[in-house]
Amino acid sequence: MVGEKELWVLSVLGEPKDRRELAEELGYEEATISDAFGDLEQHGLISRERVGTRSVAKPSDARCVEVFQSLTTSNPHVDFPELLTSSMLNVLYYLGSEEPWTATELAERTGHSRATIYRDLRTLTNRAMATKEHSQYRLRAEFDDLHVFAYELRHHVHRVRTKRDVGGATIVWESHTEFLIRTATDVNEENYHRTGLDRFAEYGLQFFTTSEQYYFYSEDREALGPVEFVCHLLLIENDSRHRKYALLLIAATELSEESLEEAATYYGVEDVVVSLLEFLRTGGEVTSESTPNWEEFETLAAEYEVKV
Repeated sequence: MVGEKELWVLSVLGEPKDRRELAEELGYEEATISDAFGDLEQHGLISRERVGTRSVAKPSDARCVEVFQSLTTSNPHVDFPELLTSSMLNVLYYLGSEEPWTATELAERTGHSRATIYRDLRTLTNRAMATKEHSQYRLRAEFDDLHVFAYELRHHVHRVRTKRDVGGATIVWESHTEFLIRTATDVNEENYHRTGLDRFAEYGLQFFTTSEQYYFYSEDREALGPVEFVCHLLLIENDSRHRKYALLLIAATELSEESLEEAATYYGVEDVVVSLLEFLRTGGEVTSESTPNWEEFETLAAEYEVKV
């Protein structure tokens, strides 16, 4: 991932420069600059070209590069490369100026310890970049580009990885470490897990599917299960028909409501999942805009021999 030395290079790369120029400007060895060039180029954040006898680097047109260089130009007194550690970038991926977050919520979402989260939040509040009200934090509006940069950087890295590993694919959903893609080809690369409606067949639910395929990228999960398949389906297509299919899988596998609601919160589909669970629990007595007609659902469940 992009670290401090790479960010220092980006911060001063307003125009094409070679290794020697950057080494002198930043006080690094040329070998260190070469390493930074390699990492930045791998992530699609710079490109290199020959200018006469010199090999120079120039920033890419990625949105995250534009935002970062704007931040450094607008706030020359802030050493952003030192501020933006890996844990800080993960915090800022979620923490913006609009939605407040508690330290506990950020710890759960990022996977960092609460001690690490409190340290990063304290850094932001001490620098007057974030505010704390009761137990909730948010960025000041004038520093919301920190959130934009952290988000755009992760999004860009995910796109570069997808293009390298898969070729043509569309990112349907993403977090700071995981993402869900739609593609027309099989994916056999490591850490890509097949998901979507095709996986419902493993539970006796065989549906007609399109030629599009869905894969979930995660370096931390060894396998996916019905909890993930329900949430992924609702991310892929949250219409009446697919909500019925999600209900069938919930009923067929007798999923833990607590586990499903926790996963739904992570994926941002908690509202529809809570409605579906209440609909199923009450035998269709409690309905919402997200729930189907109970009689129609009973008929569908009977076709697949699912008890409801």
